[in-house]
This record gives sequence, structure tokens and C-alpha cells, in this order.
Amino acid sequence: MTERENEPANAERAEPYARILDLTEAGLWIVLLVVGVLVALAVIRDGETRHRPSPSAKPAPGGLIEAEDLQVISKSRDFSFWEQDSSGFTGGYWSKNSHMFAHGTQQGDWIELRLPELEPGRYSLQLFMTKAADYGIVAVFVNNTRLEAFDLWSGRGVVPSGKLDAGEVELVGRKNTLRLAVEGKNPNAAPPYYQFGIDGIRLRKPRSVSGGDGESDAEGTSAEPE
Repeated sequence: MTERENEPANAERAEPYARILDLTEAGLWIVLLVVGVLVALAVIRDGETRHRPSPSAKPAPGGLIEAEDLQVISKSRDFSFWEQDSSGFTGGYWSKNSHMFAHGTQQGDWIELRLPELEPGRYSLQLFMTKAADYGIVAVFVNNTRLEAFDLWSGRGVVPSGKLDAGEVELVGRKNTLRLAVEGKNPNAAPPYYQFGIDGIRLRKPRSVSGGDGESDAEGTSAEPE
């Protein structure tokens, strides 16, 4: 039998090995993809663990309570809420160059945070949040009472919201909760639509309670994040 006559038989014998090689390459790519996803999840989880908020958050000298210091009590489901470095954002300034970023959120999702223990009474609540093109509309609740909703969409990139007044709240000393709930999206929002970020909050007691006018911070200071 000539060499040319042997070629079809050789090709038939080689074909199964070629299929095995193709399957092996495909399997390798699948394994690499799975490993990449697991590594990304591990990084996110590590960020959440390393920046796990303290249950005894206290106001900073300027009266700002860092969002990073608020203990997470519960979530509507398992989405990421982690401390994101904001030093690369060029649209403004965030306290301590970071904010807490809610990622993977959908309409209806919420997160509940523990407020620091303060003297019982009425306080005005101010939030310092983040706005971006893919951020949603977030409603604010304190002790299950709905206050205001804020549209966190921005057409100017990632920017700090500035002071957002949520209204007055009644604190009971311990076990006060702050809930942030995604209620919708701006018509101009980009996918994934429903993310949000929070830099911190401030609780201020009306001075009229102590015989003065206006408001005072919970710790007697009034500095704002720049």
C-alpha cells in the first residue's frame, strides 16, 4: 500500500485525538473563567471583611459619621456593599477618600445599618452620598419610618451629592436603624441602573431643645465634608 493510500486511515486515527485536544482546550478556558470569577468574588468579600463596620460608630470631630463605621444589620438579599477608594474620582472630595458602594443591586433591594447610640430625642438627618450615571433613586428610612428619596443619577460622572436633608427623626438611644432602599431609576440612567454610594451621615439636634436657635451636631461640632 502506498503512502498516499495510507493518508485516509491516518486521518481517521488522528481525528479522535484532535477532538480530545479541542475539548481539553475548551475545558481549560472554562476552568480559567471560573477561577477568574472566584478570584473577583474573593476580592470583593475580602474588601467587605477588612472594612467590616464597627457596631460602636461615633461622630468624627466634624460631626460626620462615616458610612464605613456603620454596622450592617441585614440586606434584602446578598449583594455587595464595600468600601471603595474614591481617590481616582475627579468630580469632588469624599471624606477619607472612600465611600461605601452598593453593587449588584436591583429595584426593591435595601440595606439596613445600625446608627450609633446617641441621647434619645429628635435629630435632623443629613446624608452625604455619591451620584453617578448608573446610580438609582434611593429612599431613606429611620426606625422603619420613611423620610425622603434621593435621585442619585448624575450626568457629570461620579460626584459627591453634597448635603442631602432627609428631615427630622426620633432616636430612642439604642437599636436605631438606617435603611437605604432602591426605589427606582432616573430615565437617563445607564446600566446597571440601581447602584448607589454613601460617604456618611450627620445627626444634628435642634438648638431650640437646649434653649438656642438653629441646630447643633450630635457631638457639638458643625464642620461639613468639603
